[in-house]
Formats: sequence, C-alpha cells, structure tokens
Amino acid sequence: MNMSSSLMRCAAVIASLFLAVVIGHAQSINGRIVGTVTDPNGAVVPKASVSVTNEGTGAERTVEADDSGTYVVPELPVGLYTISVAAANFAPANRPRVKVDVGAETRVDVAMSVQGATAEVTVNDQSPVLQSDSSALAEVITNRQVESLPINGRDFRRLTIITPGAVPRSQRGSLGSFTVNGQREKSNIFLIDGVDNNDSFRNQPSFNQGGVTGAPATLFPVDALGEFNIQTQGAAEYGRNSGAVLNILVKTGTNDFHGSAYEFLRNDNFDARNFFEGKRNEFKNNNFGGVIGGPIIRNRTFFFAGYEGQRESVFPPSAVIVPSSAAIATARADNAANGRAENALSTRLLALFPASNSSGTNNYAFGAPNSNRSNNFLAKIDHRVTSKLNLSGRTSSVRVLRSFR
Repeated sequence: MNMSSSLMRCAAVIASLFLAVVIGHAQSINGRIVGTVTDPNGAVVPKASVSVTNEGTGAERTVEADDSGTYVVPELPVGLYTISVAAANFAPANRPRVKVDVGAETRVDVAMSVQGATAEVTVNDQSPVLQSDSSALAEVITNRQVESLPINGRDFRRLTIITPGAVPRSQRGSLGSFTVNGQREKSNIFLIDGVDNNDSFRNQPSFNQGGVTGAPATLFPVDALGEFNIQTQGAAEYGRNSGAVLNILVKTGTNDFHGSAYEFLRNDNFDARNFFEGKRNEFKNNNFGGVIGGPIIRNRTFFFAGYEGQRESVFPPSAVIVPSSAAIATARADNAANGRAENALSTRLLALFPASNSSGTNNYAFGAPNSNRSNNFLAKIDHRVTSKLNLSGRTSSVRVLRSFR
C-alpha cells in the first residue's frame, strides 16, 4: 500500500509538471477589452457594471469597474461582442459589434448619459486603429482580407507582406516564406491557437513548409483560418526568436451553422506562352475543399472542421547538354583508336534525345513530369465550462503522395 501510494503521488507530480510545461509553452490567442466609464462631464464613474456578450456564441462575462472607472475583461475569444454598461443614476449604455482580435487589446471607453427620458443609449462606432495600450508593433490580418485577397499557392503567409517591414524571401524560399526587418526567416515564431507550430529541425512552420521540389508538404486550409496577428516587434511574453510573431487563429463554431466549399484551378491552357520558351509546359493545379462549423449544444459546445485537397501535375522546364552529331562521331573515333568500348548506358541515353546540330551548353529544353497529391484535414471542438473557463481541442491530419523526375 505504501509503495502504491508513493507511485501514485509520483505520477501525480509528473503529470502536474507536464501540464505546467504545456501551459508554459502556450501563448494566449485571446484578446481583451479595456476601457474607462465616464459621465457626460468626463468624470469617471466608479463601480459600474460592465457585461460583454459574444454575439456568435452567446457567452457572457460581467466585471465591475474600479474606483477610477477602469474596467478590464481579459481572455476573450476572438469575435464580435456587445458591451452593456449599467450604473446607478445613469441610463444603460450599449456598444454592439465590438471586434476582439487575436492576441490584441481593444479599448472601448464608454460615456454614460444621466438617467432621464432616454431609457437606453446605443453607440455604434469603430475602435481606433492606433493601439496605445501596447508597445508591440502588430497588425491583424482579418478574415475578410484572408477571404478576399488573392493568394498564390493557397499559402496564407503571402498576406504578411502587406505589413510594413515584411518582404518575401528570395526565390530559394518555399511558397510564402518571408522575412521581417532584416531578420532571418528562421527567426520567425509561428503559433496556432497559441501553441508553438515551428518545426523543431528547420525552425520553420510545420504547416505550408516546402517539401521536395519546393511544393508544400502540408497545406493549412485557408478557409479554416479565422485571422492572424503578425507582430514585427514582438511583445516580451513571446521571447525566443527575434523575428516576427504570427499568432494564427483557427475558426470556431457558433450558434449558427456556417461553411463554404471551393475549388481553385490553374491550367496551362489559360496561359500565354513564355517568351523564352518554344512551347507552353504542362501545368495543372487544383485546390479544392470546404469547411463547416456550428453548435453541438447551443451556447455551450461548438465544432468546426475543414478539408483541403491538392492535385498538381507540372512539367517544369529543364535544359541539358546534348552533343552534336559531329561531337558524337569524334568521340566514337577516339574510343576506337584507343581501344575503348562504347558505354552502353550512354548510347541508350543519347537515343532518348534528338540529335543536335549545334554545340554548347543547355542546347536542349524539355519538361519533366512532377505530381503532387495531398489531403489535409482539420477539426476543432470548443466547450464553454463557465463564463471564465473555455476548453478547446484541435486535431489535424495530412497525407501526401509526391513523385518527381
């Protein structure tokens, strides 16, 4: 019994340490709302009751302003919120459709009206673009930008270059590789739902990382991307690397079912001929998939799932040296004069190419067939335990089949 109890205590300690490590490595993906409650003359209103309600899930949080009229509602999931403020001798005030962004702070100052004929005051306006409550240089790429802007290769990282200081990496990089403020590409930090997503070997994102021939080994379904926050001057809480910090949020379900289906097609039959090529090389790329989200238990439990498939067939241009007929004849005569047998493999390889009447380097251009097939799945469950405790779980699966020559 004593030994069993000791083992159980050891197991409990190890589990607690493991949980602490996991929590320590996760960064918050939620935002928060802060502000000050004042009266018509600009004086602060202490002890006002402030309620924030998620317009998508119905989750509600209530806090009380302090003696200086300041209120803080932390750890709010990304979404649109309605803020309701109530105080003695003042008319209730509402601020609908307040946007909370991933890893960001939204300031909403509320000016109350004296109780009178007006029973309720509703103000509709936008939060200021300048975030004066944080020293981080950050920009949020919203869901509207993700869905509306063209993205070559279906790599959301290409959207980072609309941020000051971010530039695409050289042609050696894969897809949406980018650098910020002169830092190395490997200095960037990628977080998905607050969890580290950097590959431990190359220190690049596990999603959309370039594989063989530069094609992506995995694809993050773009329609599953809610929004992401890119910090070109990261806050101290992230540490580790000196590059950009990308805090990426996967969409969640709401009380309303929502989803989309899509297919994107690129085909050489729609292309003009490259001026420097004799003919168009075959290129076919299909990206297709869909997402769906909704409630499992209304106002309590929600699901979201996404899939993206890729079918790509490419004949990238290549150039090789094919010896001229005169050069082949000279080589054969030299072999015969020196008693050397002709290499059978070389003879067979030469037979695959048309005889060249010119000499020099790269005098024969052709396209070699490459194919890339991938299936990318993603699923997420969110459950609201209490007004202050939310549980979220996510899983992803990727299957890739690639051939190249």
